[in-house]
Amino acid sequence: MMSTWFLYALLTAGIYAVIALLSKVVSGVEIDDPLTLAIYNCIPFYAVYVLVGLALEWPAIRNSLTGTGGGPVPGAEPAPVAVALGFGVVSTIAYGIYYWGLVNGDVSRFVPALSLETVFVLVLGFLILDEAFPSGVYAGVGLVVFGALFISYDREAGSIRESLTFSTVGVAVLAAIAFAVFNTGMKVLTDGFGTVEILFWISLGGLASIAAVVPFRSGGVEPNPADLLAGRVRLTKGTKLLLVGGLLNAVGLFTFIRALEHGPVSLATAITKLDVMMVFVGALALSKLAPALLQEQFDPFTLAQKASASMIVLAGSALIQFSY
Repeated sequence: MMSTWFLYALLTAGIYAVIALLSKVVSGVEIDDPLTLAIYNCIPFYAVYVLVGLALEWPAIRNSLTGTGGGPVPGAEPAPVAVALGFGVVSTIAYGIYYWGLVNGDVSRFVPALSLETVFVLVLGFLILDEAFPSGVYAGVGLVVFGALFISYDREAGSIRESLTFSTVGVAVLAAIAFAVFNTGMKVLTDGFGTVEILFWISLGGLASIAAVVPFRSGGVEPNPADLLAGRVRLTKGTKLLLVGGLLNAVGLFTFIRALEHGPVSLATAITKLDVMMVFVGALALSKLAPALLQEQFDPFTLAQKASASMIVLAGSALIQFSY
């Protein structure tokens, strides 16, 4: 029988795959400014959890503010609320770097390269949370990372070294580190707050950081968030898709925190990397069934390569599940 944390992490991977496909359809077509993409993706799920938190967890939030509730956050006992707000800022930074890489790099290489996040989470989990696992688990994580990177290889670009350019790898590493810090931080916060309360404080910090970066967005990209809130702009199809992606992100963040509550952050993060395989399958399906939305060429070699890489990812995920 599958572990509870595994099921939540698997559901999170599916949600992240849908979000990635939505972003892939929109980015570079209607909105090509990374900061604008991040803003429209983050605002919906931040706003949802601020409102949900106030509606469902106001007594706990009030107690956290007055110091009469909310358990201690390991390593940050004096200011657990401040720590949670800070991770909201980290969340915005992570998504900003993600969209920077998505717009300015080759998405077929950038997104799989984010699987390096698993390595950083393993290190942080060991150093901060004392997470240690049987050798089979580490072998499974290695297969997941290798499979995700193998999916990204493009033989037309030449060698692996040539296909993974510095800009692609550099931005992917920055994004991977930011998401690794964010995921580990959420795991730490589960010791002191409930799920909805964590999401409230992270979202509040995220909204504050969004408000701080809005003035720095590209002036040539529309629509402007201020005009949108004032009702002076009709939403384009691309913007609607981004907002839908943001709402899906709210669900994904909830399921991921539930995975963290029941299992280790290192393994939950590894399982979410199944989204790379799901993106491949989704892109293939859209190319065949809805070419107006997404067109990608899949020659026999590419299909065989990505199918075999997907099997490696699945094998790694199964090894993690049965070795833990």
